[in-house]
Amino acid sequence: MTRINFRRARISDFLDIASLDRDAWKENNNCEYIPDGEHVWRIWVEYALVFCAVDDKEKVVGAILSFPSLNGMHCIHKVFVDRSMRGESIGSNLFDHLLNEIDQNEITCFLTVDPSNASAIRLYEKWGFLDKQFIKGFYRCDEDRYLLIRNARCA
Repeated sequence: MTRINFRRARISDFLDIASLDRDAWKENNNCEYIPDGEHVWRIWVEYALVFCAVDDKEKVVGAILSFPSLNGMHCIHKVFVDRSMRGESIGSNLFDHLLNEIDQNEITCFLTVDPSNASAIRLYEKWGFLDKQFIKGFYRCDEDRYLLIRNARCA
């Protein structure tokens, strides 16, 4: 059984994270649009909150990202796990690590989710994303989203 470790991403991880992101993006309903590239992952790894899951050979098998927005909240932008490692709670553990850091800093955070993704919405609600706003045409006219907000918590 492969042991998975969770840690803050390092600059040396950004190419592996970008590659994993591209692979995960292929499953997106709108995969014809461009996913985030290496250049932005290089910046995020150094200046945002990026945690990764690595196997015992230090191969990146998952990542999660949040960054500050102009209103002071953090936007949780992405979480993804290598296809071969799904179903092993890696995504949940990445969320736990990120939310722990966010809570230590008493930051309110938000994310968006497809309104038809009931299982993800239930999971986000379990983590405290309780303020839900429906936004029609969030990305494009046929791409609606829920904006879910999780209020700051004291660590």
